[in-house]
Amino acid sequence: MKKIFFYATTLLLVSTTLIGCAGEEDDIFSASAAERLNAASDKYSARLQAQPNGWAMQYYPTYADEYPYGSGYLILMDFDEDFSVKVAMDNSFCNNTYTEDRSPWQVITDNGPVLSFNAFNRCMHAFSDPEDIPWTEDNEQSEGCGGDYEFIIVDAPEDASYMMLKGKKRNTYNLLTPIEEGVDYQTYLADVKAFHNTVFPLNELVSNLMHFGDSIYRMDGSNDGLPNIYPDGSDAIANESFHPFLITKRGSDYYLRFRDAFERNDMEGSLQELRYDSIAQEFVGTKNDQWRITGYPLHQFFTDKITSGHTFKMARSAEMSEKMQGYISALAEGFDAIKIKVGKQMKSYELKGLGFGLNVETTKTERDSAYCWSIIYRAPNSSKDASSYYKYNVGLPQTTDNVLSTSYVSAHNESSMNQANAITAINDMLTVLNREFIISAADTKFNLSRVKFVAKDDPDLWFIMNY
Repeated sequence: MKKIFFYATTLLLVSTTLIGCAGEEDDIFSASAAERLNAASDKYSARLQAQPNGWAMQYYPTYADEYPYGSGYLILMDFDEDFSVKVAMDNSFCNNTYTEDRSPWQVITDNGPVLSFNAFNRCMHAFSDPEDIPWTEDNEQSEGCGGDYEFIIVDAPEDASYMMLKGKKRNTYNLLTPIEEGVDYQTYLADVKAFHNTVFPLNELVSNLMHFGDSIYRMDGSNDGLPNIYPDGSDAIANESFHPFLITKRGSDYYLRFRDAFERNDMEGSLQELRYDSIAQEFVGTKNDQWRITGYPLHQFFTDKITSGHTFKMARSAEMSEKMQGYISALAEGFDAIKIKVGKQMKSYELKGLGFGLNVETTKTERDSAYCWSIIYRAPNSSKDASSYYKYNVGLPQTTDNVLSTSYVSAHNESSMNQANAITAINDMLTVLNREFIISAADTKFNLSRVKFVAKDDPDLWFIMNY
């Protein structure tokens, strides 16, 4: 639900008082209309200039519900006393490259104070340029993104702790928050972008969850900042509801703020802004800690993917502990020692990594449903990877304890058995994998594409596998 707060100014009519002889009347204002307008312009200009390192603007071009027109964009701006402004951004409208430009600005009066970027600025005017956006499938010629470059100053407290602007044409509300002194603009934008992409990765694999107290909603497609949020268990299309958000940073804390506030009759207050809790790895409402955004439960994700036939893989160069690296190095040496003649040269086999999942045969009608750890390698006379499979009895994680147990059974086939007989290090690896592991998200609980395996009986034995 879009919640928009409107502000209005009320003109108070003050009756005149007759003093002295009839017909004489004092002016109800001590200054002329022009002087009053100039004073208003000076006041709001001073407040824009009050932050020594400028502002982070949470800019929304339109109220559309599709990318890129409805997405939010983080724009940094520093208003100088010479009435020039430095504007910087790093997003799709500048080829995802840090870009900054300087141009004039002023506060004009048009039924209230209006911040006007009254000369072309490559960053600010990228959203109001009526040209086609080349990287979309639509033809936006004569329309562009449709954003504003003039903004009504809706709220600007005297302490300059924030400002709320409203697009003069599109009526979108855009919050300005201060940027700390000493913070470099390019570093700030890169930091926020990296955090956003870690928490909400591109091609994310599974929904995040929004908690309104005991009510749970799915949050799909967050990487572009325009997620579809709908009740958990319901149809994503029939109940689609798009809610753009942006992430900013204040000090060491990251904040996620939706363009529009959520309200529910069964909970106090509204949800619009959440702070990232790095310990719990979740976003928590700044006004009500019962409003939360969390990652999808790992044990459900992992079990669903494994039982549906997906394989998690660990590359030879993957992150791992020193102890695990010792086993991998020995395994690599074992494969390197097996050589065959290719043309006139003797060439070695190459270890590529490990895999874990169901062993699905190449034909659709025949498949082995046993869970397997696999050794992934490449023969010197081949351009494709191959695998040797080894069957394990598996206990998939069923609770938030995230315990995975794998118990060795046998080689999957004669070829795998022969390879284990030829390379002693394979048997050592099969023994290493014959245990319980605690699995966890390698980066954050929001990003399940990288899973960390830690031996339950030996925390010095760990490695990371990719989905």
